Amino acid sequence: MRVIRGKYKGYQINTLEGMNTRPMTARVKEDMFNILDNYFIYENKTGLDIFAGSGQLGIEGLSRGLQQCYFNDFHQGAYQIITTSLQNLKITNGKVLNYDYNVLLNWIIQNHITIDILFLDPPFKQIEYYYDIITIILKNNIINNYGIIVCESNQELSFVQFDLVMLRYKKYKKKYLYILRLEKGEN
Repeated sequence: MRVIRGKYKGYQINTLEGMNTRPMTARVKEDMFNILDNYFIYENKTGLDIFAGSGQLGIEGLSRGLQQCYFNDFHQGAYQIITTSLQNLKITNGKVLNYDYNVLLNWIIQNHITIDILFLDPPFKQIEYYYDIITIILKNNIINNYGIIVCESNQELSFVQFDLVMLRYKKYKKKYLYILRLEKGEN
């Protein structure tokens, strides 16, 4: 996997051996960022790559101009891979964390962190994680207005219970890509 565009274009991102992580395919990643480029301005924005794996989504976001990105993966090997990539690229505006997602979200709430883009790509067998995380993110105002949530899944998901706008939905052979945006009305 390589960084597609921006400051770190061409950098080869290392991945974990084995089945502990499942990197997003190059095609889906490129499609996703091409779509995001139409809806999202990266500058002065904060990202969260919550099941970061290799860190490729957050690194691509930083390469395109994110001001800050939090990378989280509970797997120690993933934590090490991301840390090494950030060090190799001399990235100082990325913070790597090694928490269970519930602990991570509590840490974010306690530290009053808000984000503008969420990369949500949990293990495919954990479908409930999508709904749990989005519920917590919205309930605790972790994502800013007009913030983007990107989800990749191996099955169709429904987000009708959330106050989110579906910007794009794309079906691949065995994967689904959702790009959602929070649009709160002005009070």
